[in-house]
Amino acid sequence: MAKYRNVTPDGGCDLLFKECEVRRAVETKLVNLFKSYGFSEVVTPSMEFYDVFRDSTMDDETMYKLIDARGRILALRPDNTTPIARVVSTKLKGFAPPLRLFYNQNVFRINPSMSGRRDEIAQCGVELIGIGGERADIEAISLAIAALRSVTPDFRLEIGHVGFFKALIDDLPVELEIKERIRSFIDSKSYASIGALLAPYGHENAACRALAELPHLFGGDEVLKRALEIAPNEQAAGIIRYLQSVYETLCEMGWKEHIMIDLGLVQSIDYYTGVVFKGYMHGPGEPVLLGGRYDELYGKFGLPMPATGFALNVDAVAREGLDENKSDRADVLVFYEKGYVKAAFAHADDLIASGLTCERSVFEALEDAVDYARKKGIRRIDVVAKTVTTRILEAEK
Repeated sequence: MAKYRNVTPDGGCDLLFKECEVRRAVETKLVNLFKSYGFSEVVTPSMEFYDVFRDSTMDDETMYKLIDARGRILALRPDNTTPIARVVSTKLKGFAPPLRLFYNQNVFRINPSMSGRRDEIAQCGVELIGIGGERADIEAISLAIAALRSVTPDFRLEIGHVGFFKALIDDLPVELEIKERIRSFIDSKSYASIGALLAPYGHENAACRALAELPHLFGGDEVLKRALEIAPNEQAAGIIRYLQSVYETLCEMGWKEHIMIDLGLVQSIDYYTGVVFKGYMHGPGEPVLLGGRYDELYGKFGLPMPATGFALNVDAVAREGLDENKSDRADVLVFYEKGYVKAAFAHADDLIASGLTCERSVFEALEDAVDYARKKGIRRIDVVAKTVTTRILEAEK
């Protein structure tokens, strides 16, 4: 018995009708945007050798793994940036930086059962490779803002810098395990847990005091001013001045109402090396865009160089873009009498050219076409014979 024939696996889903249309529209907007700013598309295999991700910060337990015909371990692509690093390091290393690349492809990640999260996620994103510095960071963040603007008028971008946390935690004489717990509590903004964990180290340590305050450093200009006041060393202060310069430039460009500073953005500090950012839109509680600087990834592929980029969760954006009140039904159903197929097809083409949507009826009898139109909610039927007759059906009460 085929027990699972009629169901999808955990984390899988089918997309129907309007869902497909909205997702495709989001992808088209983003692809056209990235092309307009000089980015070129790359496509990588859905399956990669597991070794590509072996030294990544991706949790091994979240990867879908399989064995090929020769017994080698493969992985379904859990992220897009790492395979692109492989491509650049092997096929594009002769190109003059910076490389401007974009992608529009799915990633596969195992999520906890019953979490409601999809294991296959459509992503669209960019990589700006081979250049560091403030201008490159501003370029990436500005493009992230443009991407969010292209799909929603209501968005927010939170910006931080993982270097500030690293400068603080390096001044704290604690074990690596404790440092990771501190990072985790700050990332989740677990205020009580952070306080309890830092209490044994005393408030005489400036780094300890700054770490305790880190989850509260969320807002605008005042956050950066406060961060400079509590910075325990020049390294931390220099990072804040750099972030302040980036923030002020973005505000000058007119984005102040959409930007927040969050110095508690400390996710994946083993991966990110500088400015990080998260994008939110009305609806989803989780970010729909993640990005930042990752200057150490390319060294793992034998081609050390800086890079930054971001990925936008197309599925999350598309779910919010669905208009439940907008119908998928056609405007017109074109039915034709025997011998008038050519005229009917030409008439349908004319209707489509005029901006209407239409279906060409496949029924032999007009009464069957009418019955079908009623069930689908199509109000207008054009009957093509020697002449074209339009019939308007009454709306069902």
